[in-house]
Amino acid sequence: MTQIRRPINTASLNEQLAYWQRAMELEEGRNEVLRMVASGDSLDSVLNTLCHKAQVYNPNMYCSVLLLDNEAKTLHSVASSSLPDFYCEALNGTTIGMGVGSCGTAAFIEQRVIVEDINTHPYWVQFKGLALEAGLQSCWSEPIIGQDGRVYGTFAMYYSTPCKPTDEDIQFIELSANLAAVVFENDYNRQQLLDANTKLSLTVDERTSELEATNKALANRIERQARQQIERIEEEKMLTTNALLCGFAHEISTPIGNSLTTVSAIVDKIEKLFDALENGVMSRRAFEEHLTQLHQLSEINKKNLIKADSLLSQFQQLDAKQVSDVQQTFELSTFFAEVKASLHSVLGDHQLFIDSQELPITCVKECLWQVFYQLIENSLAHGFIDKAKGNIHISAIRKGNEIVINYQDDGCGIDQQHSDKVFEPFYTTQRNSNKIGLGLTTVGSLMGNVLNGRIQLQNSPVGARFEITLPGLSLVS
Repeated sequence: MTQIRRPINTASLNEQLAYWQRAMELEEGRNEVLRMVASGDSLDSVLNTLCHKAQVYNPNMYCSVLLLDNEAKTLHSVASSSLPDFYCEALNGTTIGMGVGSCGTAAFIEQRVIVEDINTHPYWVQFKGLALEAGLQSCWSEPIIGQDGRVYGTFAMYYSTPCKPTDEDIQFIELSANLAAVVFENDYNRQQLLDANTKLSLTVDERTSELEATNKALANRIERQARQQIERIEEEKMLTTNALLCGFAHEISTPIGNSLTTVSAIVDKIEKLFDALENGVMSRRAFEEHLTQLHQLSEINKKNLIKADSLLSQFQQLDAKQVSDVQQTFELSTFFAEVKASLHSVLGDHQLFIDSQELPITCVKECLWQVFYQLIENSLAHGFIDKAKGNIHISAIRKGNEIVINYQDDGCGIDQQHSDKVFEPFYTTQRNSNKIGLGLTTVGSLMGNVLNGRIQLQNSPVGARFEITLPGLSLVS
């Protein structure tokens, strides 16, 4: 009987050989990284090697490692493979937060973030233009976390087309982030040992002498700083009060001065009218002309008084203690939906994106609404001044005992020379457009005096970004 041989599936065999070849290359790359770690190579050279060796996994993939500055809470590019330099440089100094791209969010929430399509995902509203310019359309980011829970940064995988990770992709990004954590921890521990050896090299007498001198200097410094702090607080109070009063006096002097001039003209007209009537030289036509002029002057006076009244109303809004302190309990996601609906006509062609969990919160709802109304109005009036269609993204998350809200737009942004003054009263770059500069001042006053929270302007490569934090006392347990 003739034996029938089964044909060999060469395609399947080649795939298996390619798979094992790739696995061997990846294992060799990891071993090289570990050898560099053992040899004490610099952190950036080891991480760059890790990125380049990781690209063996998929030649169509771009990867990067961002370092987290745990003091400033900012990300910095430390290693990458094939990513454009302008893209890496643009990310330097970005403050982490909810909705700040894939890496900024992953480092903030300390969890993996998968963005399959940068074109549509809300986390990339602010950075979409930058990513697309670099040819990137999907980004998966894994936080690099040490054994003690310290977040060292993020390991990210980019692709030039929208795509979804497989189980193998998830395992690979986890393994790469874990290997990066080993690299970071070794560098951190090595630095700690070097510092410890330096300290141990000092003699006991020298250390004792240094400690005594340091303690004495520290005590003097603390006492001096305490006095300076008290003086600085008093000085800031005085400067703030003077700035408010001077700014208010400057703003209101124009309509009041115009009104006084107009009233003087009205009085003169009336006196001339009485003189003409008493002397019997007033014709009907002249009388009508006098009345018309008086009416025009009265209208001018009315407009000036209305403007002065408006300035007084806006000035009174700064006294946040006068706002109703009735607190309400409500869902933050429902609140943002109400804000979006109420401002639909104001937004026009601009888009407002909301990404919020169902977070129960107790606070003065009217004040919180005014905060976001002022921020959105600021984006429309300043950020989108030369932009037909702008995007605003608001995201919220509960972190510990606080609610952290990220507000950002993709407008023209705020120059460094203006960023330090945005919360100052009467500071505006659009004085000619009847803007008097009290919008963000009101926001800061409401956040600090009524909502017991804080608002900070954050660094951002695109547009303007504010981080709003509400304290644990505002949360419902």
